[in-house]
Amino acid sequence: MIKINKFLFVISCLFSVNAFAYQITDKMPDTLKTFTDNLNTVSATFKQTKILPESTKSFISKGYIKFVKNVGFTWHQQKPSEEIFTSTLTTYCVNGETEDLDKLPYFYRIQTMIDNMLNGDMSEFLYAFNVDYREQKDSWTLIATPRLTTIADMIQDITMYGTKTDLTKIIMTYYDGTIVILEFTRLTKEIADEIAC
Repeated sequence: MIKINKFLFVISCLFSVNAFAYQITDKMPDTLKTFTDNLNTVSATFKQTKILPESTKSFISKGYIKFVKNVGFTWHQQKPSEEIFTSTLTTYCVNGETEDLDKLPYFYRIQTMIDNMLNGDMSEFLYAFNVDYREQKDSWTLIATPRLTTIADMIQDITMYGTKTDLTKIIMTYYDGTIVILEFTRLTKEIADEIAC
């Protein structure tokens, strides 16, 4: 998780300096637009697998995620490391403690980028990454490679797989050989909010 946090921090610094220096004209593909239109409220389980180049073992963690458009998301990760995290539009919550997002400027930038993507605006994401989008018969693949040197020095690519209504898998590949795989399975019923801050 340290590498991911570092990645988020690097992205945020770049956005802070260059947020208004780039005009993007690319539009979200129709299939991805359909995907985001179906993300009003989504509950899903996930399995996270982390593969380290210096180890013969894979680290696997399970949990669930709930996303509510224009509100935020809940992430509950179980063993081997349990962490409960909730975002909202103005605050964040970790293990029951509420703080203003202004105290985490990098998180505010990342949350804004994610919220914009899920609402159909990929401009910030496309500023940081070159995107190769491909459609198959009933699915799509999006491969994002860094367009900025400071990101490219660390991460090789982020690959997302999905169907017309679901994001099914994310694979993050780092230049040091680390691979992080997230597999999602949408639930048929909504997960109730279990965290009060």
